[in-house]
Amino acid sequence: MRSGGVANGAGAAASRPGHEVYEVFVQSSALEPHTHVGSVLAPSAEWALQVARENFARRGTAVNLWVVRRRDIAATPADDGDFFVREFDRTYREVSGYSDNARRWKRFKARAMTMDEVMDDVRGG
Repeated sequence: MRSGGVANGAGAAASRPGHEVYEVFVQSSALEPHTHVGSVLAPSAEWALQVARENFARRGTAVNLWVVRRRDIAATPADDGDFFVREFDRTYREVSGYSDNARRWKRFKARAMTMDEVMDDVRGG
């Protein structure tokens, strides 16, 4: 998730009574997912949508905007490493090694013995 700057002084929420920080997500096309682009400070969700449109959707293409009050987002604590620890080792299900197979196969074939070399090895030569 990329993160943009804070629009309208969202970092100064305490100095604006009645305003809240809203996180802004933009969908650039119907086939793309929503992407986090930044934050705005607004008195309501309706105002947050207007401010988000002016700050984040004015220059680029957008088909949808989401604004979510920051306090409504449930997140893990930054220092809670135990939350992501796996109970069982299931690395065999991961596909991380497959992208390298072509290079590995070429390297194997380059080092592999030819049939004549195998026959010589069997004969003890």
